[in-house]
Amino acid sequence: MTISPILEAFGTIVVESFKLLAQMSPYLILGVIAAGALHVLLPMGIVSKHLGTSGFGSVLRAAILGIPLPICSCGVVPVAASLKKEGAGTGATISFLVTTPTTGVDSILATYSLLGLPLAIARTVAALVLGIIAGVLSNLGNSKSDNDTGAKKPAAEKDSHNHKQHRISETIRYAFYEIFAGIARPLLIGVLLGGAVSFFIPEDFIALHIRTGFAPYLIMMSIGIPLYVCASGSIPFAAALLIKGISPGAALVFLIAGPATNIATITIISSMLGKRTTAIYLAVLMLGSLGAGIATDAVLAALPDSSLNVAAQINHNGLSLMELASGSLVSLAMLYFGIQGIKTRLTRPTTPS
Repeated sequence: MTISPILEAFGTIVVESFKLLAQMSPYLILGVIAAGALHVLLPMGIVSKHLGTSGFGSVLRAAILGIPLPICSCGVVPVAASLKKEGAGTGATISFLVTTPTTGVDSILATYSLLGLPLAIARTVAALVLGIIAGVLSNLGNSKSDNDTGAKKPAAEKDSHNHKQHRISETIRYAFYEIFAGIARPLLIGVLLGGAVSFFIPEDFIALHIRTGFAPYLIMMSIGIPLYVCASGSIPFAAALLIKGISPGAALVFLIAGPATNIATITIISSMLGKRTTAIYLAVLMLGSLGAGIATDAVLAALPDSSLNVAAQINHNGLSLMELASGSLVSLAMLYFGIQGIKTRLTRPTTPS
């Protein structure tokens, strides 16, 4: 008798999770393919050439270059470390560390599909502005000698186009076997958390207890900073909270703070760039995400357009045939990469003690 309610709860969570996943899947697929094409057309060697010196231009270029790149908060650290070794300034490195995991062409499209255009724009603009602020403050907070490393000229750079004769196949391969494989696990966690929120939190709980005041923003920031969630994986969780009544601005706080930080990333950044730069990085993300959330709610409140009601959009729009098909495809892909991950762990050779 106790099994039936558990199975019923589990089934409801799975159904709600699939609804969230299906609504974002068409744009998620389009996004990862676009990101694969970006990888083929924009080799990292080109990126590293433009991030040297400690000037504002380097910080701005790093922030802009980080916007479309689909790299998660843990994956961006080794990339940033490589850029730093090749001559990127401290400010440019920090700017890249803020904007890259927070956005990405795949997550921007997925945010638009599930949360609407206003939040997609707010997320992108907030990431860009915070990346620039963090980079500029990092340059100011460090000594001149630490920053003016100068862009090192890579010796005998390989022609990245020689092995890209089949660009379409390379785009598809990188999109699904690199990008999607990397986000599959956090995306699964994100949609399951969203389904759990839909099931466990009563419809009027947030509206009655934490909808108003400064508390929702602080709660979303407190959840987001230590949690490991990718830019795309944060979307269904935010969508579920929006359905329950949290404000778009509070959801934006999580969309910024969640992907850009986690305990592992903070520790690595501290060892790589120092405690002072890490403190600047965290302060900008914490205060900046709160400011972006409050500003977003203020702007949306001034706009009378009823289409900005994200909760109504998610609740009342039925799933189309394309959403059902793409959601099923993404679910199968997540299952495949999940099984591959388990196999890798099981077959990994143990080191002798």
